[in-house]
Amino acid sequence: MKIKSLLLGSAAATMAVTTANAADVFIPEPEVVEYVRVCEAAGSGFFYIPGTETCLRIHGYIRYDIGFGELNGVRAIPGAPAGDETWNKRARASFRVSTWADTELGPLRTYIETRWQYDTNGGADTATNANPQVFDSTSGYTNAGEFSINFAYIDLAGLRIGKDESYFTTFTGYAGSVINDTTAGGYGPFDTNLMSYTFSNGGFSAGLSLEQGSNSSSTTWVDTNGDGDLDPVITVSGWGIDDYVPHIVAGAGYDSGAFQVRGVFGYDTRNGAGQGGWAGKIRGDVSFDPFSAFVMLMYGENTSAYTTWANGAATAETFSVIGGASFAVNDQVALNGQVQWAEGNGIGDEWAIAANVNYEPVDGLIVRPEVVYYNNNAGQDIFGGTLRFQRSY
Repeated sequence: MKIKSLLLGSAAATMAVTTANAADVFIPEPEVVEYVRVCEAAGSGFFYIPGTETCLRIHGYIRYDIGFGELNGVRAIPGAPAGDETWNKRARASFRVSTWADTELGPLRTYIETRWQYDTNGGADTATNANPQVFDSTSGYTNAGEFSINFAYIDLAGLRIGKDESYFTTFTGYAGSVINDTTAGGYGPFDTNLMSYTFSNGGFSAGLSLEQGSNSSSTTWVDTNGDGDLDPVITVSGWGIDDYVPHIVAGAGYDSGAFQVRGVFGYDTRNGAGQGGWAGKIRGDVSFDPFSAFVMLMYGENTSAYTTWANGAATAETFSVIGGASFAVNDQVALNGQVQWAEGNGIGDEWAIAANVNYEPVDGLIVRPEVVYYNNNAGQDIFGGTLRFQRSY
Protein backbone atom coordinates (compact mmCIF):
# COMPACT_ATOMS: atom_id res chain seq x y z
CA MET A 1 0.00 0.00 0.00
CA LYS A 2 2.76 2.36 0.91
CA ILE A 3 4.42 1.82 -2.48
CA LYS A 4 1.15 2.35 -4.34
CA SER A 5 0.43 5.55 -2.43
CA LEU A 6 3.94 6.78 -3.12
CA LEU A 7 3.58 6.22 -6.86
CA LEU A 8 0.21 7.96 -7.00
CA GLY A 9 1.58 10.93 -5.09
CA SER A 10 4.58 11.26 -7.39
CA ALA A 11 2.36 11.21 -10.46
CA ALA A 12 0.10 13.91 -9.07
CA ALA A 13 3.07 16.11 -8.19
CA THR A 14 4.54 15.72 -11.68
CA MET A 15 1.25 16.73 -13.30
CA ALA A 16 0.97 19.77 -11.10
CA VAL A 17 4.48 20.96 -12.01
CA THR A 18 3.87 20.36 -15.71
CA THR A 19 0.60 22.29 -15.61
CA ALA A 20 2.27 25.20 -13.86
CA ASN A 21 5.10 25.33 -16.45
CA ALA A 22 2.60 25.22 -19.31
CA ALA A 23 0.77 28.18 -17.86
CA ASP A 24 4.02 30.17 -17.82
CA VAL A 25 4.78 29.60 -21.58
CA PHE A 26 4.34 32.85 -23.65
CA ILE A 27 2.59 32.38 -26.99
CA PRO A 28 3.20 35.46 -29.20
CA GLU A 29 0.35 37.11 -31.09
CA PRO A 30 0.47 36.47 -34.86
CA GLU A 31 1.81 39.40 -36.87
CA VAL A 32 -0.76 41.43 -38.74
CA VAL A 33 -0.44 40.81 -42.48
CA GLU A 34 -0.23 44.08 -44.42
CA TYR A 35 -2.03 43.39 -47.65
CA VAL A 36 -1.30 45.42 -50.78
CA ARG A 37 -3.54 48.47 -51.00
CA VAL A 38 -4.74 49.92 -54.28
CA CYS A 39 -3.49 53.47 -54.92
CA GLU A 40 -6.39 55.09 -56.73
CA ALA A 41 -4.92 58.60 -56.53
CA ALA A 42 -2.01 57.66 -58.80
CA GLY A 43 -4.15 56.01 -61.47
CA SER A 44 -4.92 52.57 -62.80
CA GLY A 45 -2.54 49.75 -61.86
CA PHE A 46 -0.81 51.50 -58.93
CA PHE A 47 -0.53 50.02 -55.44
CA TYR A 48 1.14 51.17 -52.24
CA ILE A 49 4.55 49.69 -51.51
CA PRO A 50 3.99 48.03 -48.09
CA GLY A 51 5.24 50.19 -45.23
CA THR A 52 5.47 53.35 -47.37
CA GLU A 53 3.28 56.07 -48.86
CA THR A 54 4.81 55.56 -52.31
CA CYS A 55 2.71 53.96 -55.04
CA LEU A 56 4.20 51.58 -57.61
CA ARG A 57 3.14 50.26 -60.99
CA ILE A 58 4.93 47.57 -63.00
CA HIS A 59 3.84 47.39 -66.62
CA GLY A 60 5.08 46.96 -70.18
CA TYR A 61 4.46 44.83 -73.23
CA ILE A 62 5.73 41.94 -75.38
CA ARG A 63 5.65 42.70 -79.11
CA TYR A 64 6.33 40.79 -82.30
CA ASP A 65 6.49 42.69 -85.61
CA ILE A 66 6.66 41.18 -89.08
CA GLY A 67 7.63 43.58 -91.87
CA PHE A 68 7.34 42.86 -95.59
CA GLY A 69 7.57 44.57 -98.97
CA GLU A 70 10.18 46.94 -100.39
CA LEU A 71 9.52 49.48 -97.63
CA ASN A 72 9.37 47.22 -94.57
CA GLY A 73 11.26 44.11 -95.69
CA VAL A 74 15.03 43.51 -95.66
CA ARG A 75 17.46 42.48 -98.38
CA ALA A 76 17.66 38.71 -98.38
CA ILE A 77 20.93 38.06 -100.24
CA PRO A 78 24.08 40.22 -100.32
CA GLY A 79 24.33 42.01 -103.64
CA ALA A 80 20.74 41.16 -104.63
CA PRO A 81 18.87 43.82 -106.59
CA ALA A 82 16.06 45.84 -105.04
CA GLY A 83 12.90 43.77 -104.95
CA ASP A 84 14.54 40.65 -103.54
CA GLU A 85 13.44 41.07 -99.94
CA THR A 86 12.45 38.80 -97.09
CA TRP A 87 10.64 39.16 -93.80
CA ASN A 88 11.83 41.79 -91.35
CA LYS A 89 11.25 40.46 -87.81
CA ARG A 90 11.45 42.12 -84.40
CA ALA A 91 10.72 40.58 -81.01
CA ARG A 92 10.67 43.20 -78.24
CA ALA A 93 10.17 43.11 -74.48
CA SER A 94 9.40 46.48 -72.88
CA PHE A 95 9.65 46.73 -69.09
CA ARG A 96 8.24 49.83 -67.36
CA VAL A 97 8.28 50.94 -63.72
CA SER A 98 6.31 53.97 -62.50
CA THR A 99 6.17 55.45 -59.01
CA TRP A 100 3.95 58.17 -57.50
CA ALA A 101 3.86 59.93 -54.14
CA ASP A 102 1.86 62.89 -52.85
CA THR A 103 4.12 65.60 -51.39
CA GLU A 104 3.71 69.13 -50.06
CA LEU A 105 5.08 70.37 -53.41
CA GLY A 106 2.77 68.25 -55.52
CA PRO A 107 2.91 64.78 -57.11
CA LEU A 108 6.38 63.22 -57.22
CA ARG A 109 6.73 60.73 -60.04
CA THR A 110 9.44 58.61 -61.62
CA TYR A 111 9.26 56.64 -64.83
CA ILE A 112 11.62 54.05 -66.32
CA GLU A 113 11.27 52.15 -69.57
CA THR A 114 13.84 49.69 -70.89
CA ARG A 115 13.57 47.68 -74.08
CA TRP A 116 15.21 44.41 -75.04
CA GLN A 117 14.75 43.23 -78.60
CA TYR A 118 16.00 40.68 -81.08
CA ASP A 119 15.99 42.55 -84.35
CA THR A 120 16.47 41.98 -88.06
CA ASN A 121 18.86 44.60 -89.41
CA GLY A 122 19.25 45.04 -93.14
CA GLY A 123 21.09 47.35 -95.50
CA ALA A 124 24.04 48.22 -93.25
CA ASP A 125 27.65 47.87 -94.43
CA THR A 126 29.28 44.76 -93.02
CA ALA A 127 32.80 43.40 -93.32
CA THR A 128 33.39 40.12 -95.16
CA ASN A 129 35.02 37.24 -93.33
CA ALA A 130 37.78 37.04 -95.93
CA ASN A 131 38.94 40.61 -95.50
CA PRO A 132 37.70 42.76 -92.60
CA GLN A 133 38.46 45.89 -94.62
CA VAL A 134 36.22 45.05 -97.58
CA PHE A 135 32.62 46.16 -97.21
CA ASP A 136 29.48 45.28 -99.10
CA SER A 137 27.00 48.19 -99.21
CA THR A 138 24.21 45.89 -100.39
CA SER A 139 24.63 43.31 -97.64
CA GLY A 140 21.92 40.92 -96.62
CA TYR A 141 20.19 41.05 -93.27
CA THR A 142 21.71 40.30 -89.89
CA ASN A 143 20.08 39.47 -86.55
CA ALA A 144 21.14 41.00 -83.27
CA GLY A 145 20.04 41.45 -79.69
CA GLU A 146 19.66 45.09 -78.65
CA PHE A 147 19.06 46.98 -75.42
CA SER A 148 18.00 50.58 -74.80
CA ILE A 149 16.95 52.87 -71.98
CA ASN A 150 14.13 54.85 -73.52
CA PHE A 151 12.92 56.77 -70.46
CA ALA A 152 14.41 57.46 -67.03
CA TYR A 153 13.18 60.66 -65.41
CA ILE A 154 11.99 62.30 -62.20
CA ASP A 155 8.92 64.55 -62.32
CA LEU A 156 7.87 66.84 -59.46
CA ALA A 157 4.65 68.76 -60.09
CA GLY A 158 5.49 69.23 -63.77
CA LEU A 159 9.26 69.77 -63.41
CA ARG A 160 10.92 66.89 -65.26
CA ILE A 161 14.61 65.96 -65.26
CA GLY A 162 16.22 62.99 -67.02
CA LYS A 163 16.07 60.91 -70.18
CA ASP A 164 12.93 61.51 -72.21
CA GLU A 165 11.82 62.24 -75.77
CA SER A 166 12.00 65.75 -77.16
CA TYR A 167 9.37 68.16 -75.87
CA PHE A 168 8.93 69.25 -79.48
CA THR A 169 7.53 65.78 -80.15
CA THR A 170 5.72 64.93 -76.91
CA PHE A 171 3.99 68.24 -76.13
CA THR A 172 1.84 68.16 -79.24
CA GLY A 173 1.61 64.35 -79.15
CA TYR A 174 2.73 61.67 -81.57
CA ALA A 175 1.05 61.24 -84.92
CA GLY A 176 -1.77 58.79 -85.74
CA SER A 177 -2.44 55.31 -84.40
CA VAL A 178 -0.35 53.69 -87.12
CA ILE A 179 2.92 51.78 -86.87
CA ASN A 180 4.70 53.55 -89.75
CA ASP A 181 4.10 57.15 -88.66
CA THR A 182 7.47 58.69 -89.64
CA THR A 183 7.89 57.39 -93.22
CA ALA A 184 7.95 60.87 -94.81
CA GLY A 185 10.15 62.47 -92.14
CA GLY A 186 7.85 62.38 -89.16
CA TYR A 187 7.17 65.23 -86.78
CA GLY A 188 10.31 65.82 -84.69
CA PRO A 189 13.25 64.13 -82.95
CA PHE A 190 13.03 61.69 -80.06
CA ASP A 191 15.74 60.61 -77.58
CA THR A 192 17.38 63.29 -75.45
CA ASN A 193 18.35 64.28 -71.94
CA LEU A 194 16.34 67.29 -70.86
CA MET A 195 15.03 69.56 -68.13
CA SER A 196 11.43 70.64 -68.75
CA TYR A 197 8.54 72.24 -66.92
CA THR A 198 4.86 71.98 -67.82
CA PHE A 199 2.22 74.20 -66.25
CA SER A 200 -1.41 73.07 -66.37
CA ASN A 201 -4.47 74.97 -65.20
CA GLY A 202 -7.76 73.47 -66.26
CA GLY A 203 -7.69 73.12 -70.02
CA PHE A 204 -4.70 75.45 -70.51
CA SER A 205 -1.12 74.17 -70.49
CA ALA A 206 2.27 75.65 -71.33
CA GLY A 207 5.83 74.48 -70.99
CA LEU A 208 9.53 75.01 -71.60
CA SER A 209 12.28 72.45 -72.21
CA LEU A 210 16.09 72.64 -72.31
CA GLU A 211 17.46 69.72 -74.32
CA GLN A 212 20.87 68.22 -75.04
CA GLY A 213 19.99 66.30 -78.18
CA SER A 214 21.59 63.01 -79.16
CA ASN A 215 24.65 62.06 -81.20
CA SER A 216 25.81 58.78 -82.72
CA SER A 217 28.90 57.66 -84.61
CA SER A 218 29.49 55.44 -87.63
CA THR A 219 32.63 54.02 -89.22
CA THR A 220 33.42 53.88 -92.93
CA TRP A 221 36.61 52.52 -94.51
CA VAL A 222 38.52 54.71 -96.97
CA ASP A 223 42.07 54.64 -98.35
CA THR A 224 42.97 58.00 -96.85
CA ASN A 225 46.76 57.92 -97.45
CA GLY A 226 46.99 56.12 -100.80
CA ASP A 227 48.84 53.05 -99.50
CA GLY A 228 46.22 50.62 -100.79
CA ASP A 229 44.83 49.82 -97.33
CA LEU A 230 41.46 51.00 -96.11
CA ASP A 231 41.50 53.18 -93.01
CA PRO A 232 38.63 53.73 -90.55
CA VAL A 233 36.93 57.11 -90.75
CA ILE A 234 34.60 57.89 -87.85
CA THR A 235 31.68 60.21 -88.56
CA VAL A 236 29.62 61.74 -85.75
CA SER A 237 26.02 62.54 -86.61
CA GLY A 238 22.92 63.61 -84.73
CA TRP A 239 21.68 66.74 -83.03
CA GLY A 240 23.72 66.93 -79.83
CA ILE A 241 24.62 70.44 -78.64
CA ASP A 242 28.10 71.74 -79.48
CA ASP A 243 28.70 73.92 -76.39
CA TYR A 244 27.02 74.63 -73.05
CA VAL A 245 23.92 76.23 -74.59
CA PRO A 246 21.00 73.76 -74.73
CA HIS A 247 18.39 73.47 -77.44
CA ILE A 248 15.22 75.35 -76.42
CA VAL A 249 11.62 74.22 -76.90
CA ALA A 250 8.49 76.08 -75.77
CA GLY A 251 4.83 75.19 -76.22
CA ALA A 252 1.28 76.17 -75.25
CA GLY A 253 -2.13 74.65 -75.76
CA TYR A 254 -5.77 74.36 -74.75
CA ASP A 255 -7.90 71.24 -74.28
CA SER A 256 -11.68 71.53 -74.02
CA GLY A 257 -12.32 67.80 -74.17
CA ALA A 258 -13.82 67.32 -77.61
CA PHE A 259 -11.42 69.88 -79.14
CA GLN A 260 -7.72 70.41 -78.52
CA VAL A 261 -5.14 72.76 -80.01
CA ARG A 262 -1.42 72.86 -79.23
CA GLY A 263 1.57 74.67 -80.67
CA VAL A 264 5.29 74.24 -80.11
CA PHE A 265 8.47 76.07 -81.15
CA GLY A 266 11.95 74.53 -81.16
CA TYR A 267 15.31 76.24 -81.57
CA ASP A 268 18.44 74.25 -82.43
CA THR A 269 21.30 76.24 -80.82
CA ARG A 270 24.21 74.66 -82.72
CA ASN A 271 26.29 77.17 -84.67
CA GLY A 272 28.31 74.88 -86.94
CA ALA A 273 28.15 74.94 -90.72
CA GLY A 274 24.76 73.69 -91.89
CA GLN A 275 23.48 73.34 -88.33
CA GLY A 276 21.07 75.19 -86.09
CA GLY A 277 17.83 77.03 -86.66
CA TRP A 278 14.17 77.02 -85.73
CA ALA A 279 11.09 74.90 -86.38
CA GLY A 280 7.48 75.10 -85.29
CA LYS A 281 4.21 73.23 -85.57
CA ILE A 282 0.60 73.51 -84.54
CA ARG A 283 -1.81 70.64 -84.03
CA GLY A 284 -5.58 70.43 -83.78
CA ASP A 285 -7.59 67.44 -82.54
CA VAL A 286 -11.29 66.66 -82.54
CA SER A 287 -12.94 63.69 -80.85
CA PHE A 288 -16.56 62.57 -80.97
CA ASP A 289 -16.86 58.96 -79.91
CA PRO A 290 -16.40 56.70 -81.86
CA PHE A 291 -14.56 59.05 -84.27
CA SER A 292 -11.41 61.14 -83.77
CA ALA A 293 -9.14 63.08 -86.12
CA PHE A 294 -6.11 65.38 -86.05
CA VAL A 295 -3.98 67.56 -88.30
CA MET A 296 -0.45 68.95 -87.75
CA LEU A 297 1.01 71.86 -89.74
CA MET A 298 4.82 71.99 -89.52
CA TYR A 299 7.38 74.45 -90.85
CA GLY A 300 11.06 75.11 -90.22
CA GLU A 301 14.58 75.76 -91.43
CA ASN A 302 16.20 72.71 -93.01
CA THR A 303 19.29 73.09 -90.84
CA SER A 304 17.31 72.67 -87.62
CA ALA A 305 17.30 69.26 -85.97
CA TYR A 306 13.63 69.80 -85.15
CA THR A 307 12.73 69.92 -88.86
CA THR A 308 12.95 66.15 -89.38
CA TRP A 309 10.75 66.42 -92.50
CA ALA A 310 13.28 68.71 -94.26
CA ASN A 311 13.86 68.41 -98.01
CA GLY A 312 15.98 70.38 -100.45
CA ALA A 313 18.96 72.65 -99.91
CA ALA A 314 20.27 73.39 -96.44
CA THR A 315 19.44 77.05 -96.95
CA ALA A 316 15.77 76.28 -97.62
CA GLU A 317 12.77 76.05 -95.33
CA THR A 318 10.33 73.14 -95.53
CA PHE A 319 6.60 72.81 -94.94
CA SER A 320 4.83 69.54 -94.07
CA VAL A 321 1.32 68.42 -93.11
CA ILE A 322 0.26 65.28 -91.25
CA GLY A 323 -3.36 64.26 -90.81
CA GLY A 324 -5.03 61.17 -89.47
CA ALA A 325 -8.27 59.68 -88.22
CA SER A 326 -9.55 56.73 -86.18
CA PHE A 327 -12.94 55.05 -86.04
CA ALA A 328 -13.94 52.53 -83.38
CA VAL A 329 -16.17 49.96 -85.08
CA ASN A 330 -16.88 48.26 -81.76
CA ASP A 331 -15.07 47.44 -78.51
CA GLN A 332 -12.67 45.10 -80.33
CA VAL A 333 -12.06 46.66 -83.74
CA ALA A 334 -10.75 50.12 -84.70
CA LEU A 335 -9.74 51.53 -88.11
CA ASN A 336 -6.78 53.93 -88.26
CA GLY A 337 -5.24 55.96 -91.06
CA GLN A 338 -2.63 58.68 -91.58
CA VAL A 339 -1.30 60.80 -94.48
CA GLN A 340 1.84 62.97 -94.54
CA TRP A 341 2.99 65.36 -97.24
CA ALA A 342 6.39 67.07 -97.13
CA GLU A 343 7.48 69.87 -99.47
CA GLY A 344 10.34 68.82 -101.73
CA ASN A 345 12.00 72.19 -102.43
CA GLY A 346 13.04 71.24 -105.94
CA ILE A 347 13.80 67.54 -105.40
CA GLY A 348 10.24 66.22 -105.39
CA ASP A 349 7.60 66.21 -102.70
CA GLU A 350 7.17 63.26 -100.36
CA TRP A 351 3.90 61.42 -99.68
CA ALA A 352 3.28 58.67 -97.14
CA ILE A 353 -0.02 56.89 -96.47
CA ALA A 354 -0.55 54.23 -93.78
CA ALA A 355 -3.72 52.39 -92.74
CA ASN A 356 -4.43 49.54 -90.37
CA VAL A 357 -7.02 47.53 -88.51
CA ASN A 358 -6.50 47.27 -84.77
CA TYR A 359 -8.13 44.07 -83.48
CA GLU A 360 -8.26 43.29 -79.75
CA PRO A 361 -9.62 39.73 -79.36
CA VAL A 362 -9.17 39.84 -75.57
CA ASP A 363 -8.20 42.60 -73.14
CA GLY A 364 -4.49 43.38 -73.36
CA LEU A 365 -3.82 41.59 -76.66
CA ILE A 366 -3.86 43.30 -80.06
CA VAL A 367 -3.37 42.10 -83.62
CA ARG A 368 -2.67 44.98 -86.03
CA PRO A 369 -2.13 44.42 -89.79
CA GLU A 370 -0.96 47.58 -91.58
CA VAL A 371 -0.15 48.59 -95.15
CA VAL A 372 1.91 51.64 -96.11
CA TYR A 373 2.60 53.52 -99.35
CA TYR A 374 5.49 55.92 -99.87
CA ASN A 375 6.25 58.21 -102.81
CA ASN A 376 9.80 59.47 -102.35
CA ASN A 377 11.70 62.52 -103.61
CA ALA A 378 12.56 60.72 -106.86
CA GLY A 379 8.90 60.00 -107.56
CA GLN A 380 9.22 56.27 -106.91
CA ASP A 381 6.23 54.35 -105.55
CA ILE A 382 7.23 52.04 -102.68
CA PHE A 383 4.92 49.68 -100.80
CA GLY A 384 5.23 47.70 -97.61
CA GLY A 385 3.41 46.46 -94.57
CA THR A 386 3.67 45.32 -90.97
CA LEU A 387 1.81 42.74 -88.92
CA ARG A 388 2.01 43.39 -85.17
CA PHE A 389 1.14 41.18 -82.23
CA GLN A 390 1.32 42.83 -78.81
CA ARG A 391 0.45 41.79 -75.27
CA SER A 392 0.39 44.71 -72.84
CA TYR A 393 0.26 44.38 -69.06
